[in-house]
Amino acid sequence: MSTVRSSKRIGMLVVPDAAPDAEIWKWCPQNVTPIITRLQIPETSAERYGSIDGAIGSAEVIQPATRTFISSATLPATDPDIVVLNCTSGSFSGGLEGERAIRRSILGSGASRALTTSGAVVGALTALRAGRVAVGTPYHAEANQALREFLTQAGFEVLPIPTTQIEDLDRASDDQVRSIAAAAHDKHATAMLISCTALPTRHLIPELNARYGMPVITALQATMWAALAQIDEQVAAPDHTLHSLGWPESVPLLAL
Repeated sequence: MSTVRSSKRIGMLVVPDAAPDAEIWKWCPQNVTPIITRLQIPETSAERYGSIDGAIGSAEVIQPATRTFISSATLPATDPDIVVLNCTSGSFSGGLEGERAIRRSILGSGASRALTTSGAVVGALTALRAGRVAVGTPYHAEANQALREFLTQAGFEVLPIPTTQIEDLDRASDDQVRSIAAAAHDKHATAMLISCTALPTRHLIPELNARYGMPVITALQATMWAALAQIDEQVAAPDHTLHSLGWPESVPLLAL
């Protein structure tokens, strides 16, 4: 006898050194359950793919992790409504084509829908009609340049990205996140992006919006908004900028 599932599920692929689990749960409404799994990254991946970020987005890493969510002929699984690569740098390092390749890997492993954090950021900035974007990150200069190139390819004017490195990302203090935003702020921007899903930012977003007088979105916020929008749900945060916005039709999420 088959049963109808009453709640929706989001499969979250998370890098091993990040712990955004609590914030992921907070973004979800009560009828949506996040199923979180860590990516297994082989020790030699950086050598083969040129960097850890390249390895994170590789089919070798993405596909087996995605298959853990998907039922087989003999073994049932959680079968989420969408599978998400929850990593910004791992999804922008290969440019727009690299981001599409990650979604192809997820879909090719049996998922019904696929999303990456970088794709979610493009959707969020498009929904906000953000033409000129200030960007704050905890990355080194090389990663900042790759992010700038990715967003430029996606059609945004990206202001210079300052280098404000933080080593222990998921233990970053509120003041460290504020410092990233302060370094990125430019009065000529129409929106600000705080990149990296490992940074704990949810509680700071309203404060930053008010301080800088512009929409401030964070990588995890954009990811959860986009994932929920794809399954006809909204983030559990009515005071946040993206809450009532739908996914923009001009960004075809599954166009491969």
